[in-house]
Amino acid sequence: MDPQVERIAKVSARLRLVSTLLMFAIPVVLALVWAFMENLPFNTRLPVKVDASLPLISRILAFLASMIPGGVAIYALSRLRRLFDLYAHGVIFREANVECFRQLGWSLFAWAGASFLFNTLAGFILTFHWKPGTRLLVLSLDSQDIMAVFSGLVVITVAWVMDQGRKLNEEQQLFV
Repeated sequence: MDPQVERIAKVSARLRLVSTLLMFAIPVVLALVWAFMENLPFNTRLPVKVDASLPLISRILAFLASMIPGGVAIYALSRLRRLFDLYAHGVIFREANVECFRQLGWSLFAWAGASFLFNTLAGFILTFHWKPGTRLLVLSLDSQDIMAVFSGLVVITVAWVMDQGRKLNEEQQLFV
């Protein structure tokens, strides 16, 4: 095997492991965040301020709502894991690689939608225990959502270009 391909395979195997670990870490970390929200030493990015009186049911519902973008992140990591698995086995510039890139691009689009949905649900869940008239319905779209959509578009375009290059390479190999 080519030394460069061997190096790619080694690094990819490590990145496949990191992707796998992150897939399992996401729900655990989210559960811990919601369980210990009032003791966190950092500021979380939520649509409303959370205080220590947040009821258990609100924490559980907020965890479930946070699993919407968390689930999209897990899916994106699964596509990265698959891509790194292909690279670890020396499969480069094949249709399966292109499909991983395409799915990763679409997951970035989904991330933006999931983020919007989470913020709306979280605003409702986190203020539901407040007295009537003070509850909030939050609709927000921020620069991270716009960047996710743009990044998704870039990744899908790269996948399209890779696919065209792959097809040209396959045609060229047939003529030689």
